[in-house]
Amino acid sequence: MKIVALIVTHNRLQLLQEAIAALQKQTLPVEILVVNNGSTDQTAQWLSTQPVQVITQQNEGASGGFFTGINQAYLQGADWIWAMDDDTIPSPTAVEKLLRVAEKCQQTSAQVGFLVSQANWIDGNSHLMNIPDFKTTSLSSLLPLSAMNIREVQSASFVSLLIARQAVATCGLPIREFFIWADDTEYTTRITRAGLAGIYVPESVVLHKTAFNYSADLYEAKPSEAIKHFYGIRNKLYCRRKWKGEFSFWRNILKHLFIFPIRIIRKRRDHRWKFIVINWKATLAAIFFNPSIQMPA
Repeated sequence: MKIVALIVTHNRLQLLQEAIAALQKQTLPVEILVVNNGSTDQTAQWLSTQPVQVITQQNEGASGGFFTGINQAYLQGADWIWAMDDDTIPSPTAVEKLLRVAEKCQQTSAQVGFLVSQANWIDGNSHLMNIPDFKTTSLSSLLPLSAMNIREVQSASFVSLLIARQAVATCGLPIREFFIWADDTEYTTRITRAGLAGIYVPESVVLHKTAFNYSADLYEAKPSEAIKHFYGIRNKLYCRRKWKGEFSFWRNILKHLFIFPIRIIRKRRDHRWKFIVINWKATLAAIFFNPSIQMPA
């Protein structure tokens, strides 16, 4: 069985070093593939000294990195692709516990598309950015595994996401044009909507080593994060159109154009105009945003 651990990195060498060290200590062996998204620090030089496979490309954001990495891992024959950001530090048994559940699922009629770990912040609490979208009901075929404390999810994040080869073959690759934010939600939702199960495995634990334990908030964001919210708003509106239809999409377009500016004025303490403009630009961009799904090639 071939497991490829995929890390997408950009200018965070110290975290990358910690992540790779953690991968090298896994209780099951993994091949390590790093997509270097145009880092301008010492990342490339350091990676050249490491026993890992490296793909260097211009900065295409996390979305472009995962597109490239998942495609490459699939073409190299990976049975499982373990995707994560460069600030993801897996515990030594993280992938073993994911695969243990995957093997149990194979004894049922359930077809697994992906499994996801419990992501904690440095204080041990759940990371607010990585709480999966849990389903209210699960496949009856998974009931015999209820003692394992697993739960079925609709979507999850690219923070210790173990993707089955079948999922890539069936559903294709992440949308590289997303650049950043909501690419993982779209991709994992695409997989579960195709009839493949998404499984949350709480015994598989990783550390998501961000500076703060937060979930993206338009009303609290720093000015430097405004561009991320452009992509987030545009991409989420794309997902709404795709999964919930035109009526829901256009209703939310109107909300973003007319209601959200009022909320920004009321809730933000500063830089209100900057975020109103970003919101408007992202909303208008979403109307014409229609990227295609690409298959491995």
